[in-house]
Amino acid sequence: MLVGVIAVLASGFLLDGSLLTEGRAGSTVGGQNPNGAQIRLDLQGRGSNGDGVLLFGLTPSAVFSNGRALFARAFGEADLRLDGTTLLRLRQGFGYGSADFSPLAPAAPAGPGPVVVQPPPATRFVLIQESNSLAELEVATSRRLRMTASASWIVSGGADSTSRESVLLGRGPQAHASLQWSATPLDILRFDAAGSDTKYSNGLRGSVANLTVGWRTLLSRSAELAFSAGPGVGRSQPPDQPASTLPYAVATADFTGNATRDLSATVGIGVEPLGDALSGEIVERSSIRASLSLGRPGHVTAVARALGSLTITSGNGGPTSPEAGDKFLQGELGATMPVGPQSALGVGIRGAFFSRPLQGQPAQQWAAFVNWTAHLSLLR
Repeated sequence: MLVGVIAVLASGFLLDGSLLTEGRAGSTVGGQNPNGAQIRLDLQGRGSNGDGVLLFGLTPSAVFSNGRALFARAFGEADLRLDGTTLLRLRQGFGYGSADFSPLAPAAPAGPGPVVVQPPPATRFVLIQESNSLAELEVATSRRLRMTASASWIVSGGADSTSRESVLLGRGPQAHASLQWSATPLDILRFDAAGSDTKYSNGLRGSVANLTVGWRTLLSRSAELAFSAGPGVGRSQPPDQPASTLPYAVATADFTGNATRDLSATVGIGVEPLGDALSGEIVERSSIRASLSLGRPGHVTAVARALGSLTITSGNGGPTSPEAGDKFLQGELGATMPVGPQSALGVGIRGAFFSRPLQGQPAQQWAAFVNWTAHLSLLR
């Protein structure tokens, strides 16, 4: 294994990146000032040979708003080909710094795993620590059948006692196994089993497990539909109290398609039990993610995005405990214009809505923004 990693390192790297600079301004509501400026650099490196692939990434960012907040994420990943049908993936990720939890901040680069939509804490800047250690084995038993199994240890949340009053520190194992069968050239059937056990800094312990069956199909050359459904179970145990175990439903649906060459849309909905990062309680949430883009590469493009969640079950009634019916919505409407072969200028507005804001958190926020993004080809 070590010889394979060294060989990949010696084979040379491709290094790419992107740079985002943004300024935003809006009305101060409930003491929350949305004005600020941000700069974020995202570097991605890749090296490969016949034995495998080595990836790494570094994403530092700085936010200037009533002071300066610095945050950085980094990861390293080795994908090693053990034989013609088996791939071993080892990944380690880290994160540390003052994270900006403003719902008006630009979206961070997507990481591995599903997207979790949860209302942010009332405190905008929180000192956060993150660690994700993963080992995954992927076996292609035939051209149509593929099996994957992974285990990871996750640490995420407040880095000190003050920050844990806003975002709890959670740590614990996660496991996932899937069986994927290509039923036809257009259809894929999938079986998934997943589980996690998290101990939070307030003493709560939450465990979640689910089993789903999914199907993905190509509706046309430019449209794809996927959905899954199955049972789930959540177990919550407060300190020095009996544990409670409840059944839940788990379901997802995702659509991606191009109506025309210039118009594309993505929509995703889901419902699942999750450990709440603010209270440590197991609650069921539904979520929706949608985007609409009008334009084509190299031309002016209009983009609309929405992200929201609805809490279905209630917690235990604490100050940060979720309640059934809690709604959270983020939205963005903007346009981008190319200003060079590798850069673009963007303008627009963002807004956020909370049906039950936490103490010190306004029910509504909005801000106008202007940003500049550039693609960086650093090493080829």
